[in-house]
Amino acid sequence: MHDRLSKLPVAGLSLAVIFIVLHLLRLELTPWLEFDRSAIYQGQWWRIVTGHFMHTNNWHLVMNLGGLLLILLLHGSYYRPLQLAVNLLLGSVLIGLALLFWSPQISLYVGLSGWLHALLVCGCCIDIQRQWSSGWLILTAVFGKVIWEQWQGASQDVVTLIDAEVATDAHMYGAVIGLLLYATSLFVRRFAEAGEQAPAG
Repeated sequence: MHDRLSKLPVAGLSLAVIFIVLHLLRLELTPWLEFDRSAIYQGQWWRIVTGHFMHTNNWHLVMNLGGLLLILLLHGSYYRPLQLAVNLLLGSVLIGLALLFWSPQISLYVGLSGWLHALLVCGCCIDIQRQWSSGWLILTAVFGKVIWEQWQGASQDVVTLIDAEVATDAHMYGAVIGLLLYATSLFVRRFAEAGEQAPAG
């Protein structure tokens, strides 16, 4: 556990540095990295992932980095750096594909908030597995927020702050995919444990 805790701040800081550097270069990089539906259909598939790493403005970046910090404070001990990286990559791919196929009204998208919802939900499921009531409380709040956004839309204050429409569908997909990521990690862990316990032939 101590080894995991000592490495995770480095992993979180590394992610933050990457996002900050990409943001500083956003004028040059956003046209090439943002989720752009028409460009993806023309074969630029990397945008499904890289769109999550770009931000519209400074406030957008600060909000997402703040969310990442909060989630790592809550659940950071659950992940090794490699697990966090795999979670980010797999979550980004799945959320990007969901946006591509199920949200045709979204032509352009940038931001990390969809994946942050996935990471938070995944951590809440581990809390619940450990029989911590806080997991249920946070999970209920997350899905309550998602349902509210689908019904009423995002806060206009947030829209003004980030200077863009909030892709509430990304939040919804992220929350659902968080459940999937947890189930996948649970299956992989139990499969690995079963392999270790199998008698040698």
